[in-house]
Amino acid sequence: MRDLLEKALKKGLSVTFSNENGYAVIRINKDGDVVASCSLGSANFRDSVEESLQSLLLDLERKGL
Repeated sequence: MRDLLEKALKKGLSVTFSNENGYAVIRINKDGDVVASCSLGSANFRDSVEESLQSLLLDLERKGL
């Protein structure tokens, strides 16, 4: 997970984690604006976070961010 967070930081992105209505939420921000987000199900939190964060970062790369 550390390598994914470092990758985001090197791109000028910030990553926040929160808990909303019982669901873990990941948000990726750039210049104060949310550019990607997702909520996680009830699976293994660590595995879900890593997979979801990686997926969000790949999607942003495809979009050119």
